[in-house]
Amino acid sequence: MAASVPGPSLHVGDPALLFALPAINEDAALRAVARPTVALSDFTGVSPGFPAGALVVHFMRRDAGESQLQALARLDKKYASKDVSFVAVLVGSTDVAGTSSWVQGQRVEYPVLDDAHGIVAGRYGIRTYPMTFVVGESGDVVAIGQAASSSLEADLDAIVSPLVRK
Repeated sequence: MAASVPGPSLHVGDPALLFALPAINEDAALRAVARPTVALSDFTGVSPGFPAGALVVHFMRRDAGESQLQALARLDKKYASKDVSFVAVLVGSTDVAGTSSWVQGQRVEYPVLDDAHGIVAGRYGIRTYPMTFVVGESGDVVAIGQAASSSLEADLDAIVSPLVRK
């Protein structure tokens, strides 16, 4: 994924910054981590509760999000048996009822997290959206990038594929 704008404050090889955010689609979070709040540490670290070979964390805004959520959903299905997990972080959407209804209508199986005030996105240094981080099982960032909605699925597939456990 190529970024043509100033990138985030994290770099490949850095430890991903810990976060815990409420899921907008609690049913998906309950399936993923057995509670309605999802944390990075659920998937990475010394003794993760739900280990992943890789975790894709996709920061996005609602205005261009439907195609992004669906692209992630297709990849989530593709990699479901390969120890790769996906979460979307919806930034800046303060209309709780409208956002919840919109996310539920997308029928995605992975957690969509609520960063309404952009606190986690700010800690990650994100200045433009969408922005995607791929975190390895050790908790280090293995890829960072920004892709247009039209190439998001292909770009992420190319990054995630080599990380998959055989």
